[in-house]
Amino acid sequence: MTTSLKLENSSFFTLANGLRVMLCHIDDIDTSYVSMSVKSGHFYDPGSCQGLSHLLEHVMFLGSRHLPKANSVNDLIESCGGSINAWTGTEYANYHFNCYSHSLKETLPAFADMLRLPLMDPDALDKEIQAIDAEFQFKRKDDLRRLYQIHKETCNPAHPFSKFSVGNAEIFKSVPLATLHSMLQQFHQQYYVASNMCLCIFSSLPKDEVKAIIGQSFSSMKAGSEAPSDWPELYQAEQLGVQINIVPLQAARRMIVTFAMPGLHHDYRTKSLNYISHLLGDEGEGSLLAFLKARNWVTNLIAGSGIEGEDFKDFNVNFQLTQLGLEHRAEILLALFSYIRLLYASLDDPWRYEEKAQLAALAYQYEDNPKLLNVVCDYSQYLFCYSFDEIPQLRSTIDCFDRECIENSLSYMVPGRMRIKTIAPEMDTDKVCAHYDAHYQMSTLPEEMLNALQSPPDIKNIFLPPPNPYLGEEYHLTLPEDGYDTPQQIFCSEGKRCWFAQDHQFHIPKGDIYISFDSAPFCESLTAMAAKRIWLAALNDHLQSKYYRAEIAGLHYRIYGHQAGFSLHTRGFTNQQTLLASQLLSAIHEFIPKPESFEQLKSRQIQNLQNSLLNKPTNRLFSRLSVLIQRNTQAPVNLLKAVQDCTYEQLLSYRTEAFKSYYLESFMHGNWSSEEAIHFGQHLDQSCPHANGAPLSRAVTQLPVGESRFHEVRCEHDDAAVVLYLQAPSTNLLDTAMCMILEQMLAAPFFNVLRTEKQLGYVVGTGYVPHNQHPGISFYIQSPSHGPKELLHEMTTFLFEQLQEIEFYRFYWSTIQQNLLKQLEERDLSMSMKSQRLWVSLGMNDLQFNRNTLLAECVSKLTFEDIQAYATKLANRELFGELVLFASGKFSPMETDPSTTLNDIAEFKRNTAYFTA
Repeated sequence: MTTSLKLENSSFFTLANGLRVMLCHIDDIDTSYVSMSVKSGHFYDPGSCQGLSHLLEHVMFLGSRHLPKANSVNDLIESCGGSINAWTGTEYANYHFNCYSHSLKETLPAFADMLRLPLMDPDALDKEIQAIDAEFQFKRKDDLRRLYQIHKETCNPAHPFSKFSVGNAEIFKSVPLATLHSMLQQFHQQYYVASNMCLCIFSSLPKDEVKAIIGQSFSSMKAGSEAPSDWPELYQAEQLGVQINIVPLQAARRMIVTFAMPGLHHDYRTKSLNYISHLLGDEGEGSLLAFLKARNWVTNLIAGSGIEGEDFKDFNVNFQLTQLGLEHRAEILLALFSYIRLLYASLDDPWRYEEKAQLAALAYQYEDNPKLLNVVCDYSQYLFCYSFDEIPQLRSTIDCFDRECIENSLSYMVPGRMRIKTIAPEMDTDKVCAHYDAHYQMSTLPEEMLNALQSPPDIKNIFLPPPNPYLGEEYHLTLPEDGYDTPQQIFCSEGKRCWFAQDHQFHIPKGDIYISFDSAPFCESLTAMAAKRIWLAALNDHLQSKYYRAEIAGLHYRIYGHQAGFSLHTRGFTNQQTLLASQLLSAIHEFIPKPESFEQLKSRQIQNLQNSLLNKPTNRLFSRLSVLIQRNTQAPVNLLKAVQDCTYEQLLSYRTEAFKSYYLESFMHGNWSSEEAIHFGQHLDQSCPHANGAPLSRAVTQLPVGESRFHEVRCEHDDAAVVLYLQAPSTNLLDTAMCMILEQMLAAPFFNVLRTEKQLGYVVGTGYVPHNQHPGISFYIQSPSHGPKELLHEMTTFLFEQLQEIEFYRFYWSTIQQNLLKQLEERDLSMSMKSQRLWVSLGMNDLQFNRNTLLAECVSKLTFEDIQAYATKLANRELFGELVLFASGKFSPMETDPSTTLNDIAEFKRNTAYFTA
């Protein structure tokens, strides 16, 4: 069964001190989710110390009266099978955690103690300031952060949104330490009070038991009063009807049209902004997007996003522009306002609203397991905005057509309330924003443009969407059949294998279909891979408007490349899914890009690859790690040249060769009968007559044991970064289990020592990293203050010392073992998760579909002495292959022995040994 998140029967109450509480009982979960929202976001920062609320959020974890050690609440919650985190937003700060439900009586009082009685040790303040500054420095080259700061500088300076929300060392250290500590204490005393906080808990424990724990934990909190929120208007008159030019770091071209509105997003009955977004963001034939794409002006459109608060909402229409579109912005705006006029006309036909409501009702009724931690955080904040009676209705779909309400929302979508941000490298600018050094310019829109937009032309190629042909009249469940609860082979020939498993667990009318094509001609060279990349982009572009109606009716699809070729994945309602899959298969075999669209599609891929080269250093290093370890994965820097050089004739040639012979494997899982699955398998056989090849190897590089190999990745970024990858000797159960165990053991101390104590950088962590299911462990740091040589030295010193002193972890072994067993034994949380797990098992040729069960058995039998022995071999470099990837940033490169340095990727791949897969 899926977890049922129906909130209509939630309990609501207010403690005597004013703390508002929502308690939702959810059956069939063994984890509780807790969130506390505090009306103390950066809007409440003092002007003299902007970012103070963010600093306080960090300081809250430095110990409390009953748990005085820093981060002891984290340790407690981790020992109870969960994790804790926090964030600071505009109006609210939020603290949230999850844990085993039976541990709630232990964790909730500790959580309350942290919020009520933080110690705020002044001696620890400096490290938290450094941590925030590292976060700030890390984001200085993030285009979204730069855009956000320009937004702040071009709104009403009297509105608290204009404040710098993050904070940095320069701000905090401009205040004497004693004064800063006093400001933190005063801020906490004023805002961290019961009447200014709201608590939400999801748990399977009996409600009365949870209520008692809440009362014991929070009744002694000071009452206080709720913080005011009577802000001025977000924008002054001269900040509307404006054009803002912004020069980005990445090679992006965008136009964001913002309509300034009051807090209309709080309308939960009509949900007028959702309806407007639904129509404006339509991608089907006749849509605004389809019209603009046909002219090669835009490549994408997103409607409805934008900042929002208690009494304001930005409604954005975000256009991804082509170079030609940048030159035709005036025409794009005319088309936008022409479509907005059509939205008024749609109010004469309420069936479109009712169809949208039906789609929302279906999505709600058959919702896959939502991320409960995200939802509990949302609801703790909603307690500030809605009454107890209103809150249960927020997720339900009692949409109510109200013409007057929708017209009111549309009345704000006029030229005079518009702000246009144009983001492109070639824009004129005359200002530099604070903190992020982004160049921009704000100017008033010409009067003649505003007048023209008041009376846009009718455009015959733009029209409102017709009724959705993929919306089924009924969604029924198929009767379960014996023998199909695990994948069974329903068709097999020389070049095809088709599998089917029926859903016996979730009982919803949904399913997944995977179809993978292994095609050697698409993998034989960089040029072939470039041709595949452009062809897949062209295919997806061609299908976007044609099958958009299926997408919004809950029938989703992806066509994507992989190491051995490409795959088609459909998911969602089983009603008409085989029809959609069949239509997509026909398109895959028949579609040939037009010569006139080839160059623009190619230029898009060039821009995407160029932007990937501007990713943060750690992202670049992990991307390169996959390239070096997986035989048929290629580096963006090499693919870029191949895409640039690829011709239309080469694309056609490789596509033709790819479909002459290939290997096909499919898997169908969900609410179908075996008869339907067999019928679809037969259709696949007839539709794919050239599926007569052999599966291609997913070979993995075999790194030499006990020797380090080095590889430098050149990045356009000042930070240095290092990734140390340790490759297990095999894929057997013991090596896989030991990688998982050691990564979990070392994760917290690695972070605490190298980030918290030594302050080496903001991005510090570990990960269990399987490549084609071959296990490995990674350790990584990105640093603005230390070069790669120092970073690697600190990493290897830490690892050697910890592995040599593994006895220290004996006390933690039981908890780590329990947490790992919980992960391995955890049931599939949604049908799609189960489908993916079974599909991966088929790819590994694990036809018992029980690898996690076997891993759990292996972990349960391990003793701490087994781990000691394994760790000793690892420390002595007797087991694992080692690869060090580094980016130098502004620092001197690490000097490495030429004999152990990988410079030429292609040469390395030709000469290296491989594990077979």
